[in-house]
Amino acid sequence: MGRTFAHGAAGKSCSMGSPSEPGHSDPSSQTPAATESEARRRAHHRCDPPPRSSVAAESFPASDRMAQSGSPLPSATAAKQAACAPTRDPLRRAPRPQSTEHEPLSTFSSAPPGNRAMCVHATEPEYRDRAAALAEKLDARVAIEASDVRASDIVLRFDRSGLALAADGMELRPDFADLLPRLSPARLNSELLVKAAKTGTAYPRAVDATAGLGSDALLLAAAGFDVDLYESNPAIFALFANALERARESDELAPIVARMTLHGADSIPALRNLGYRPDVVLLDPMFPKRSKSAAVKKKFQLLHLLELPCADAEDLLEAALAAHPRKVVIKRPPKGPHLAGVKPSYSLAGKAIRYDCIALA
Repeated sequence: MGRTFAHGAAGKSCSMGSPSEPGHSDPSSQTPAATESEARRRAHHRCDPPPRSSVAAESFPASDRMAQSGSPLPSATAAKQAACAPTRDPLRRAPRPQSTEHEPLSTFSSAPPGNRAMCVHATEPEYRDRAAALAEKLDARVAIEASDVRASDIVLRFDRSGLALAADGMELRPDFADLLPRLSPARLNSELLVKAAKTGTAYPRAVDATAGLGSDALLLAAAGFDVDLYESNPAIFALFANALERARESDELAPIVARMTLHGADSIPALRNLGYRPDVVLLDPMFPKRSKSAAVKKKFQLLHLLELPCADAEDLLEAALAAHPRKVVIKRPPKGPHLAGVKPSYSLAGKAIRYDCIALA
């Protein structure tokens, strides 16, 4: 669920990691099936994409915001009209640039909302270099010993199981292996997100503009999508990148995450400067906090400590429309309002989630 929508926080606020030096996928290590799939996709798009399952941009905090280019973006009213307007087919064949890195926001801050401090702790000496490097990127304190961690700290902890987020007696360690039961063909085809994202194209490409911890993107990748993911919160980015690093070591997950490329950047300028036309843009603005914290899952309680819910929904939607996808898919609460007040072409609703779909082609 990745870009941050609150200045002073950052990351998936409208979404949801690896240690400081996540590895990049090696084409020579891909399975025959993954290699054949990549060859078909390259032939389809007539260009050579960057390696999949990579972490494309990882410099936090950021310097200058990318300058916007092109004609002015539509307003929310124009966005409603754009939902029914056809797009030009020539964009379909636009070659993908060799690099998809983008400059992050100049207003970005790695500090969590409120006055709570963040620290990075390594439980074993062999992880201390990685912890120190991550702490420098986050402008956070390094906790050498467990006794250095204060009760009020928001902690990113390296241990033998990977990178975890901990606070208030809770711990969150994203692990794509937990989603394996949902990735079987029978289960996958019944996933509401997969149904909402289908466009009928042979080799679909998606942009997850609010990556968060990547569970939605994993479903799309398992369904055959190549997915570019954007997460601007450096702490969430680190958690996600570390989960990708561990997933590449799994025989079951490696071919799937090979279709995922994680970018540490703000998705709004990225969408306006993609250089190719995606089939789907997925938006998952973080849902507002509920009055009773017990009603919120542990994952979201912890993520709310790192970032605030989306504050620039209109800009996010306008940027998604500016990418000229075939479809924009927006994840919402079942009874929640439409994003930026724009009525979708249609919706698919379940008990806990609703997907609003804006069809453009």
